[in-house]
Amino acid sequence: MEMTTKTVATSAGEIQYHAAGEGPPLLYLHPAAGFRLSGPIERLATAFRVIAPVVPGFDGTPMLDGLSSVPGIADLYSEVIESLADGKCDVVGQSLGAWIGAWLAIKYPEKVEPLVLASPAGFRHPDSPPLSFEPEIMLKQLFAYPEKRPPETKTAEQLAGNREAIKHYGIGAAWDEDLNRRIGEIGCLTLVVHGTKDVRVPLEAVQKLRRDIPHSHLVFVYDAAHSVEVDQPERVAALYMDFLQRGEAFIVNSDSKSEAA
Repeated sequence: MEMTTKTVATSAGEIQYHAAGEGPPLLYLHPAAGFRLSGPIERLATAFRVIAPVVPGFDGTPMLDGLSSVPGIADLYSEVIESLADGKCDVVGQSLGAWIGAWLAIKYPEKVEPLVLASPAGFRHPDSPPLSFEPEIMLKQLFAYPEKRPPETKTAEQLAGNREAIKHYGIGAAWDEDLNRRIGEIGCLTLVVHGTKDVRVPLEAVQKLRRDIPHSHLVFVYDAAHSVEVDQPERVAALYMDFLQRGEAFIVNSDSKSEAA
């Protein structure tokens, strides 16, 4: 599947986005590795118009003056929803994208419904051991099955730029005190997705999200590390689709005769 790449104007400047598919609009928010086409994204594009903005500074895009925080990124993405999604859409965020998506749902509740927070970053308490960014350690922590990773398509300059963007936005700390304090303000139906082998997002963090977000569900993806979309693409794609298309009823088997119960 090919995605088109375009730009959209915001109050801070133009940002790049990728798009594919037709149907209701869905905002897909990429992790700190930058945007990569995955099996779940391809599946989503069969039923939705997927709009995937690139965080300024990632994947060779320019930084924007005055933009230096995750809540600030959410502010810009609210403008993207206005411009490209008629003011409201489904939101799926992976890792950093989930961090942004959570802020988007808190600050702009009228624009998000429903919300998927997959491997959500921003909730690793400072008392936890610090995250490692050593390549060999990261590889083991990000992927239960590193052989499933798609071939690298980003240039060395883009990869270096992504690392600088992580520093610029303060993402490496993986802890957002304000977000943790306000997470219960998310009012939309929310699905939290966690890999059973994910050590970068503590189990306690996703359990807190399940407790604090009023209309939320927590689903574990068996045999997946932090990059659930790479480790278990078919399972995650089916989970996303079922939740987004069926809402609260996603926990009922779609083949069951008691579906309407």
